[in-house]
Amino acid sequence: MKASLKELAGRAGTSELTSATAPKAERSDGSTPYRTAQTRIETRQVSGHFKPEVAQTLRLIAVEQDKEIQEVLAEALNMLFARYGKAIRAAVTSGRRKKAAS
Repeated sequence: MKASLKELAGRAGTSELTSATAPKAERSDGSTPYRTAQTRIETRQVSGHFKPEVAQTLRLIAVEQDKEIQEVLAEALNMLFARYGKAIRAAVTSGRRKKAAS
């Protein structure tokens, strides 16, 4: 059986994959097994598989509204939460780009 990338990185010791400059996610034991972007710290990925037309329509809406796809998805999730009487929890900013001041 082939070794996983995680195992190979562990064997290599200090390699290109374990840059000291990149932020790292922490496990509950305090270790830092992999790099994580600052915008992803304290977040969880929520995803699903849909037909290509759904992804295309989502991208089209994002472009038309001058928003990131993540912002459009957050808006949609908040509408769903409101419909079912749940607290609105999804931040409508992606964290990846700064909006220009109007």
